[in-house]
Amino acid sequence: MKINIDIQFTPDNPGNILKAMEHNKNVLIRGIQGVGKITNTMKAVRDNPNVYYIGNPVDYEGKRRPGSYEKYQQYIRSLKPDLTLIDDVSSLFQMTAAIILIIDEIYGRSPEQMNQITRLLDMPNVQVVQIVGCMKYMGKLIEKMDIIIDLHHDTAFTVDKALAVAVCNTLGKKDPGPLS
Repeated sequence: MKINIDIQFTPDNPGNILKAMEHNKNVLIRGIQGVGKITNTMKAVRDNPNVYYIGNPVDYEGKRRPGSYEKYQQYIRSLKPDLTLIDDVSSLFQMTAAIILIIDEIYGRSPEQMNQITRLLDMPNVQVVQIVGCMKYMGKLIEKMDIIIDLHHDTAFTVDKALAVAVCNTLGKKDPGPLS
């Protein structure tokens, strides 16, 4: 599905995310806290059926979600009421229907979860949108991303894949370890 295409980004970030998804299977969205990574992604996919979500009770620094993880999930569900929340990732491996899978954060995921995500990134029927606050924790998964978007409040831009790989290889050397 990867097509080398020059995307013209605008101030419409849900539209920018959709443009990236139209031409790329595995999309990485990164950005600073509060830029709307999840909110804009949910707006981008709101009209799509078969959207699944794998959450993370911690953010990109390993901090617990404000309030509680349950409240965070309720907020995400309010953005797309027909969203399917996934607790057991292995249930996705038997799916043959085309789905969009949103994976929220990578920090603190166990080696088993990282292997499962690797497998999902390789599945032809699963379009993955990976959300991260800090790209350096992507590790080897960065190599499976077709496009990397740096989201800002008023636009987005792509990050060169070679630069992203270098960032992960250099800054991501310290493994944050599994969730505690």
